[in-house]
Amino acid sequence: MKEKKTSECIGAMIGGVIGLVIVNSVPGWAHLTHGVILESWTKILWAANLSMILQIVGNFFLAVYRPARLYSFIQLILALAGLVSAIVFYNVFPLDFSHIVGNWLNILVKALLILGIAGSFIAVIVHLVRTILGTQYKPKQSEIVGE
Repeated sequence: MKEKKTSECIGAMIGGVIGLVIVNSVPGWAHLTHGVILESWTKILWAANLSMILQIVGNFFLAVYRPARLYSFIQLILALAGLVSAIVFYNVFPLDFSHIVGNWLNILVKALLILGIAGSFIAVIVHLVRTILGTQYKPKQSEIVGE
């Protein structure tokens, strides 16, 4: 894993703000989706909003200041928030593609969510270990000056 650059942190903050706007506006245009977006969408908003707000705040701190242990701790919090959000989305699953393309897409999206949950779980473990040990992130070879 490599440490984020300041520009990547700023980009993540902008993406988080855009994500907040989109996720919270979905209930307003759900009627245009031919039943793909279900009324249960509102039940996932707390987890999605929590995750995106933490992404914005966490990336703000990382854009300004990032010693190894703090960087790993913030990444741990962000990974945990993403994990919670993905689990809530999977459990509620506020989408239904079955009447448009068949149930296969529901199954595919749920399978992809399971992969995302597994990846987030691994990220939580990695960032927890890095937080405890205060491990530095290695720069990419292209970022090493003088070589």
